[in-house]
Amino acid sequence: MADAVGGYVIRRMERDELDYAVSQAAGEGWNPGLNDAEAFWQADPQGYFLGLLDDRPVATISAVGYGNEGSGPGYGFVGLYIVAREQRGLGLGYRLWDAALSTLTAPTIGLDAVLAQQDTYRKSGFELAMRNCRYEGSSKGKALSPMSAGLSPLAEFSLDEVLAYDRRCFPARREAFLRPWLSLPGHVALGLRRGGALAGYGVIRPCGQGSKIGPLFADDDAAAHALFHGLCASSPLAAKGAPVYLDVPMPHAGAVRLAESHNMRPVFETARMYRGPAPDVDLGRTFGITSFELG
Repeated sequence: MADAVGGYVIRRMERDELDYAVSQAAGEGWNPGLNDAEAFWQADPQGYFLGLLDDRPVATISAVGYGNEGSGPGYGFVGLYIVAREQRGLGLGYRLWDAALSTLTAPTIGLDAVLAQQDTYRKSGFELAMRNCRYEGSSKGKALSPMSAGLSPLAEFSLDEVLAYDRRCFPARREAFLRPWLSLPGHVALGLRRGGALAGYGVIRPCGQGSKIGPLFADDDAAAHALFHGLCASSPLAAKGAPVYLDVPMPHAGAVRLAESHNMRPVFETARMYRGPAPDVDLGRTFGITSFELG
């Protein structure tokens, strides 16, 4: 894919250019994980786009497709939409947006919008579904609880079992993404077993600032609390008192209680919007969203 008008070129990214896009997200204060780019790329290597003005990168966006693994019609997610500050207001971002969005054919496409930009996305057919809020906390000065009974490294569970649980909480199968996400350097993934079955799982990973938990999927509040404590206790950064972040779907009261019970405070909010029918997922098991960039 390539589009060139007036010195402005739009094309798909190469792998190293995704590192650039993630660094731009860090510069915007989004605090991505240190190794996010590798899992992002594996999710959909064709899903990242770059706008170059006179051969200089000035805009990025992702338009990732999920569900092409024999699991139904699929799902798309848009993120990493950033235009260099000095080039904003020139229409470059909109041209990139239009080009990237045209590549997604899934019946439902999601995104997490900065609240002030909701009207902009409505013009492209997106409608508000819910609010998501990033909470920040710290274990500094607190004694971290020991690992609860039933918690163990997620690698001790079969990948098929993990994928089946994940599919209850995410709109499409995402094996290509989860394989690296669960095992990248610094990532800690835990599962909780009850009665011989997986009752939830979570991942904590190092970020530019502190660590971030995501996803955090669990059968109920007790399972979510056990996983939260286990992940914090397993993270060297969290154990030293560095900040921990959790992206919470606000309509899920149990997820809000989880954050507030650990004295976490809201620091950032997004609007989850969809074009097409809202996906049928188990929000009651979603205590922490995987990523504002890929859903």
